[in-house]
Formats: sequence, structure tokens, C-alpha cells
Amino acid sequence: MDQVKTMFSILSLLVAATFAALYIYIFSLHTEMSGMKVEGTDEVVSAASFPVEYERVEDFVADFHEYYNRTTGYGMIDRELDLEDQQIHVNAAISYIDDFLKNGVAHEDLKRDLEAIKDISSRDLTRVEIRSLHRYYHDLDKAFNHYDHEDTFGVTETFGDQ
Repeated sequence: MDQVKTMFSILSLLVAATFAALYIYIFSLHTEMSGMKVEGTDEVVSAASFPVEYERVEDFVADFHEYYNRTTGYGMIDRELDLEDQQIHVNAAISYIDDFLKNGVAHEDLKRDLEAIKDISSRDLTRVEIRSLHRYYHDLDKAFNHYDHEDTFGVTETFGDQ
């Protein structure tokens, strides 16, 4: 019986250490990329790289959701945010959304969601707006790209309240 307790204790410690190491690794990736400068220039490396243009809304949604996962997901939103980098991304999102809306969006629910993202992106950024944007991209990513995650926030017209 004592051997079972000892083995269970050791196994519990190993699992806890693994999760702690994973958390530290994810946090270090975020800090390593944030604000890093390219050698020989004043250009700051952004957490996400944007193609010249997006032809499909699905690709735009996936890339921006990935950006928000890296910068605000997994508890990162409660840490210090690089608001300048966040502003760069919302400005880019507004530009991409304007292009999508100008070229026509066939799905009315998606059009309303893109307009809502644009509206939120146009406000002064706080954690509330950033969290809301992350949730929009999250639900849209689930709807269009079958992003595999158990949570749904129910903020979009496209995905609904599922």
C-alpha cells in the first residue's frame, strides 16, 4: 500500500512538473517574440506576418485567431499587453475587412460579424475589446476552418450560440 502511495505521489509530481514546464515554454515563446528587433534595422518583429492580401475570409480569420492565441490566449491577456502591436493588428484587420466588404460578402451573418469586428477594432483598445476580438476570431475560426476547441463564446452571428 505504501508503494502505491509513493508511486502515485511521484506520478503526480511528474505531471505537475510537465504542466509547469509547458506553461513556462509557452510564456517564453511569447516574450521572446514580443518586441524583438531585426538585426541592423529598427523594424520590430510582429507576432503575426500578413500576406499582401487575403483572397479568402477563412485565411484572414485563421491568421488573426492564431495571432490572438499567441498574444492573449492561455492566460496571456492578464499579463502586460503590447498595445502598440495590438493596434497595428486591429488597423490591419480594419483594412482587410474594408476590402472584403467592398468586394462583397455573400453571407449576411458573416458581413455583420466583420462589421462588428471592425467596430470593436475602431475603439480605444483595452483588455475588454481585445478579449472580444479574440472571441470573434475564435468562433469564426471554428465556423469556417473547423478549429478544434471545446469552447464557443456565442458572440458571432455566423456560428451562433452553439
